[in-house]
Amino acid sequence: MRLEIGQFVDINGQQQWITIRGDDPANPVLLIVPGPGAALSRMADFFAPWEKDFTLVQWDQPNAGATLAKSGKLSGLSIDRIVRDAISVAEFVCRTLQVRRIAVLGISAGTIVALNLAKRRPDLLSAYVGTGQIVNWAHQDILSYEMLLDDARSAGESDMMSELESLGPPPYESSAHDAVKSKYAGALTAAEQRALASLDPQVLACMNSPPPGATYVPDGLQIGDVRAAAAAAYDALRAEIVNFDAHSLGLEFAIPMFFLQGELDLYTVNSEVWLYAEEIQAPEKEFDLIDGGGHSVYLMRDAFLQALNFHVHATARHRAVLA
Repeated sequence: MRLEIGQFVDINGQQQWITIRGDDPANPVLLIVPGPGAALSRMADFFAPWEKDFTLVQWDQPNAGATLAKSGKLSGLSIDRIVRDAISVAEFVCRTLQVRRIAVLGISAGTIVALNLAKRRPDLLSAYVGTGQIVNWAHQDILSYEMLLDDARSAGESDMMSELESLGPPPYESSAHDAVKSKYAGALTAAEQRALASLDPQVLACMNSPPPGATYVPDGLQIGDVRAAAAAAYDALRAEIVNFDAHSLGLEFAIPMFFLQGELDLYTVNSEVWLYAEEIQAPEKEFDLIDGGGHSVYLMRDAFLQALNFHVHATARHRAVLA
């Protein structure tokens, strides 16, 4: 029996948009947590191939997507507030689908929220998956800058080299400075660009303008500028993000931990993620590189789904029903 649920849910006093979609209720449930301010619910058609193997939960966080459009801007946004909301979302999903546990996929800055969720409420989770994993922003930021500068010199990219040298190494004073380096560090790789270019044009059209009757967006609600919302949320949380160190959460986790990184990620540098994966203790842990991917490797949806199925599916399905 196919699931297609889209509704506003009271999450800690705010109406927040949640969708649940999947082809088979027996499949493991996967909550996708992007970076603060981002909302992926409108990308349901893009993620549709994943719905054959996972029941997908998309959540428009505070100050993002449909939640922002309906409930307005939440003042005092913090990582702790988003984590508490993520816990409430996971509890809602477990109640609604009558499952004991769900898996969580953190993307980029969403990995900070997802790691905190895994640490605070492992009883709600069957597995943790991180991609574009932030371990220690300060260390990864410095390594990222050095790698970008080396690449620019090796490739003879004089404009890139000049801009990076003028910027100087991190730490940076503001998000405006972050954006200069991010322009290069977060650029789509050739493989990511090919993956997007290969999409059915109708999928891209639906992502930009969902069709009438789409259950993954609220009917009649105008969504504002998603880029502006993401930028505003990042500004509000920047101090917490740039000072984040995953080691502060402790190195013991009660659930399986999976890190699926783009091979060419120049933003959340892989060497730090690999070291972190080696350090932590968990019932099961894996670190895997997806060929050709960068910081947005999840956009290589077929390759990423293959990695999810290979590493995560069986574990998440098994642990979802454990007492």
